Amino acid sequence: MLLVVLLLVLVAAATLVAAVLGGGSGLAWISVLASALGAALLIADRIRIRRKGRKTTRARPLGSEPGEERSNAAEAADPDAEVVVVDERPRYHVRTCEWLGEAETLPLELGEARELGFTPCARCAPNATIAAESGRSR
Repeated sequence: MLLVVLLLVLVAAATLVAAVLGGGSGLAWISVLASALGAALLIADRIRIRRKGRKTTRARPLGSEPGEERSNAAEAADPDAEVVVVDERPRYHVRTCEWLGEAETLPLELGEARELGFTPCARCAPNATIAAESGRSR
């Protein structure tokens, strides 16, 4: 979209220069129309983005941070298992954690999440969940 608008701006500038040098009012009007079309496209694109943004922001905002998981399962949990984190939040979670809702998450290995200082979520209990899953697969 921006490339189309840039092209329209260039056409408007070129026709304006031609109108000034040649003295033709027809070229000046073409310049005005190209500028108006570019502005209309930018406005339409902005409206489209805002409408799209409203649809994605309807997800409930993350509430207060859940507590930290208190279990003895940290040693039994596979450090290569995948957990997810939310940027700027201190807890790591399993992918199915209810607290996450539709928040944008970043996948990490459990060991890496611990090294980076993340702590386990009390709501989804990722250490216990991962330890139970690895116990079942053995």
